[in-house]
Amino acid sequence: MSTVKSDGSAFDVRGYRDALGCFGTGVCLITTRDEAGRARAITANSFSSVSLHPPIILWCIDVHSDRYDLFAGADHFGVSFLREHHGDVSTEFARNVDAELSGAELKVGQHGIPLYADALGYLECETGFRQKAGDHVVIFGNVIGFDAQAGNGLGFFKGDYTPLIEKKD
Repeated sequence: MSTVKSDGSAFDVRGYRDALGCFGTGVCLITTRDEAGRARAITANSFSSVSLHPPIILWCIDVHSDRYDLFAGADHFGVSFLREHHGDVSTEFARNVDAELSGAELKVGQHGIPLYADALGYLECETGFRQKAGDHVVIFGNVIGFDAQAGNGLGFFKGDYTPLIEKKD
């Protein structure tokens, strides 16, 4: 797949994706509730801390995602940072349109926001604002709750999962 740049030349989308893959990222689940109250999730690696004072984060969702309306319209959401052995969890919630968290997978945070129970850490957020950027929307979250555990995280690098190793003193 390629598109045309403003100068008329072709833009190599696959090559661009490969170049972006050289930057390793962590992997998380973004969670919220649908209109029926079900806990729903989507995998994301487009996450970043924005500010410590006040605590603000951001994540991005593709406007063509099957879950775009749900997550782009949510007033609250959770961020659950996945552990190194959660590659299958990441894949499931990246592909599964229904993407419901239930049973042993579900933890309810201190502010009532659904979270992934076996996460390495989590954030509970109120949606601050949204900004369209190309084929994605950037969603800013005001952090209202958080927790962290010891252990290794799940990373994504050059199209594959990789462990993010906790530093030992």
